[in-house]
Amino acid sequence: MRIKPHAAVPPAASSKTNSLIGGEAAIPAGLESYYQQKVSWAPCAEDDLKDYQCGQVKVPLDYTDPTKEDIELALARSQASGKKLGSLLINPGGPGGSGVDLVGNSEDMFSPEIFSAFDVVGFDPRGVSRSHPIECTTDAQKDESLAESLDLGTTAGRKRSIADMKKFAQRCREKSGDLARYLDTVSAARDLDILRAVLGDKKLSYLGYSYGSFLGITYAQLFPKNVGRLVLDGILDGSYSFGQVSLAQAKGFEEAFANFASWCAREAKNCPWNNKEAGLKRLKEFFKDADASPIPTKDSSRPLNGALAFGAAIGILYYENLYPSLLEGLQAAFKGDGTPLLKVSDLFNDRSSDGKFKDNSQDAFMAINGADYPVQGDKKEWNRRGKKILRDFPIMGSSMAYGEYALQEWPWPSTAKREKVKIEGIQPILLVGNTGDPATPYEMAQSVHKQISNSRLLTWKSYSHTAYGLGSHCVQNAVDKYLVGGILPDSDVTCDD
Repeated sequence: MRIKPHAAVPPAASSKTNSLIGGEAAIPAGLESYYQQKVSWAPCAEDDLKDYQCGQVKVPLDYTDPTKEDIELALARSQASGKKLGSLLINPGGPGGSGVDLVGNSEDMFSPEIFSAFDVVGFDPRGVSRSHPIECTTDAQKDESLAESLDLGTTAGRKRSIADMKKFAQRCREKSGDLARYLDTVSAARDLDILRAVLGDKKLSYLGYSYGSFLGITYAQLFPKNVGRLVLDGILDGSYSFGQVSLAQAKGFEEAFANFASWCAREAKNCPWNNKEAGLKRLKEFFKDADASPIPTKDSSRPLNGALAFGAAIGILYYENLYPSLLEGLQAAFKGDGTPLLKVSDLFNDRSSDGKFKDNSQDAFMAINGADYPVQGDKKEWNRRGKKILRDFPIMGSSMAYGEYALQEWPWPSTAKREKVKIEGIQPILLVGNTGDPATPYEMAQSVHKQISNSRLLTWKSYSHTAYGLGSHCVQNAVDKYLVGGILPDSDVTCDD
């Protein structure tokens, strides 16, 4: 482990309690009733959240006309067990992830010091789960989508993806009207400032994972004077276009597959291959063969095809410590039993054994991305990038190339701007990036670090996605010192553990 000394946050970012709570921040004109509301906390009704308190906060659906309609955001909190510094708002990413659910899982991730110093508050962003959820597809349609194999390297595959997008958008309109129009991250960041004020915090203390980092960065640009202690883990660079994100993720997951193949050949017992190259070839052939001849499972109506197997593998590659589970699933599938990988697919998609999905995360993911990513470039650029993805990334290419063709069919065109961060006069932000992160590649963390002059970059040498709570003592200590004590590394830090 290599870690440099820490230094106290400079006076502009004082670690004193009264810099986080109390006092009055400016209220945007016309939003007074939202900022001045009170939360009625009560024990959560759901069994998984019975140890926490739940509440709702109203926000305007449309910030350009706050009088049009209100929606309610769902919150859950774990109250501070010691001397309270304020609230720590948390977001798990996605987009489409539930912060309320994250609170229920937080004891396995966050340090006791965090629970002592903060009310840890999770919220479901607008359109997500319990917060005026967007509904587009039935459970059966979600199953159909997850099991659909598309080769975007073919004309037929691209035509099918375009048709799928049109069908999905029509279903959203039929079930949720024009709600998709209002699910952009700028609106979600404005919601976040209302939550800060309603919770009684002068400054926002916030921990955002993955997409949650982009939400935090967006907040800092809109409300720089209200920024408190922000930790952004698994950095999504908001200046990347849709196609650039696709290219970066194709590269990231291709490298993760290579890392898994190397790990298996080097360390695992009974590995089906003896070197990285053989492993990558075997994996590519396996996904293709499973499409041609799906593998039986204990659920006779749901054999494991290539799409489901690929989705299970992608889910596991988010967490390097789960590599043994992927190997076990592959070994079973090679022997003709697809049950273990099907269970993994269901686990990552929150699908229960009765065929019901826990939440609307799939629908929200599509809708929020549609609101955040404008169609950029022309077909010449899309085709050039698509050919590169197919050529350079043999496993990932067919699922990641040419995505702009479907994006242009989204009927609520995005007005968002994909541009570099412009923030002046904020107190320091702690950025966390993993060198082998497949979903938000490390290059994004490095890029955002350069864009935000008043930031520190905490690097973990890992192929996992995000870092805090995944087992690195170095990462845990640095994040805890910043959130609880206001103590920021005086220079960038690299963690090896």
